[in-house]
Amino acid sequence: MGLFSAIFGRKKRRIVEPMMPTHYPTPRISNISGDSTMMENVKSKMDLVLTQLDSIRTDYQIMNERVSKIENILKEIYELAKS
Repeated sequence: MGLFSAIFGRKKRRIVEPMMPTHYPTPRISNISGDSTMMENVKSKMDLVLTQLDSIRTDYQIMNERVSKIENILKEIYELAKS
């Protein structure tokens, strides 16, 4: 701490607050053909998701049937071992 700062004290730091923008840019509206292309893209992706969901449901049903068959086999084995 030097003599100058001892006499006059330290400078206070001024806090500068960031200024908020007063004007926000308006979004550009794309042409109609771009929107229709985007909608077709979304529709195709939705069809793909629905197809995958149907596939998962089918796999789930098959697994449930297999589990039921295994349960029946285990019950039969248990009855045979018990007697």
